[in-house]
Amino acid sequence: MKKSAFYLLLLCFATLLQAQNTTTMWPYKYSDFQNGTVYFANKRTLSAPVNVHLLKSSLHYLENGQIKEVTTSDIVLVRVGEDQYYMRNNQLMRALSGDSTGFVAELVLADFDALSDSGGAYGSSSNVQATRKLSSLEIGGISITNHMELKSNKDGGSLLPLDTKYFIVTADAIYPATKRGITAQLPDEKKDAFKRFLKKNKVNWRRPETLQILLNFFNE
Repeated sequence: MKKSAFYLLLLCFATLLQAQNTTTMWPYKYSDFQNGTVYFANKRTLSAPVNVHLLKSSLHYLENGQIKEVTTSDIVLVRVGEDQYYMRNNQLMRALSGDSTGFVAELVLADFDALSDSGGAYGSSSNVQATRKLSSLEIGGISITNHMELKSNKDGGSLLPLDTKYFIVTADAIYPATKRGITAQLPDEKKDAFKRFLKKNKVNWRRPETLQILLNFFNE
């Protein structure tokens, strides 16, 4: 089996396992809090058990058994095991390749709106109903912040589908990792160069491991 195919298989398997474990009571990236290090803009660091909350892709950590949220605007980098996250647009994005100057990013969010897909009642929009339903839900890490209580009830909530998107992040812009998305954001004088680049370099937009080559275009 080729390396790229094996990598894709592992990625799909990990996503499937994650989807099975993501509920309104446990809307987190990891099955439990993991030892991690947070690097802040003021050069301060925090070492603590952390997890990525998938409502807004924010960072939660444990302190004396209680779940707390880190102010997103202060975060520069988060390391959790082999995973590395950068803060962009007030959301934690996992770097699949590259570094802070340019990287392929994965953004995973739990689709809470899917709980209200049946539509709104007469005289009420579905968005209004979704907001009401969301505010009435017990959401792990928000309405329940005791770690042991939450962990013991993690399978008691409603299952949440995950919305996974990929981006090309440069020093001054964030591009959706699609041909149309990148082209739409490029200045006119660079669009022809991008077309030529894609003719010379094969990119399978459905396979995240092939997106790294796009960094070469933005680094030129």
